[in-house]
Amino acid sequence: RVVFHPDYTYSDFVGQLMPVLKEVPNAQEEEKKEEKLQYEFVPGPFTKIIKTAYAEPEQKCLLIIEELNRGNAPAIFGEIFQLLDRKDDGESKYGIYNADIAEKVYGDKNKSIKLPPNLTIVATMNTSDQNVFTMDTIKKDIGTTVILLFNDTDSPFP
Repeated sequence: RVVFHPDYTYSDFVGQLMPVLKEVPNAQEEEKKEEKLQYEFVPGPFTKIIKTAYAEPEQKCLLIIEELNRGNAPAIFGEIFQLLDRKDDGESKYGIYNADIAEKVYGDKNKSIKLPPNLTIVATMNTSDQNVFTMDTIKKDIGTTVILLFNDTDSPFP
């Protein structure tokens, strides 16, 4: 479960390079270890749920995005929007390439990333909130899951 807000970014959602201290061999004395600052990809909620879904294909996985319209959804999703188009079996029709995600999910940085059939993404939004990013109507049939997003003027609800 994740909550979008105006400061939420693609890096928060997918993952980002973060500084970490790692124990490495000392440059002068190889038998001694020392801590060095290195950068490592730290997965976000999107990458974590895909990894779980692929690791447990018989388990239904659900990613809930709350307050979708409070964040800048196109910027947060980026190329991930392409993955929402699904084949009849539920897998993404199209793949994307992101070495960091692929390495975490598949252990192969050259593999194309696709949403597995056992992963469902559900988003909620508050259409009465005036302090949100404008969203167009998006109706997307994703396998057996239908996500319907709308702005205030298209809302079927009072």
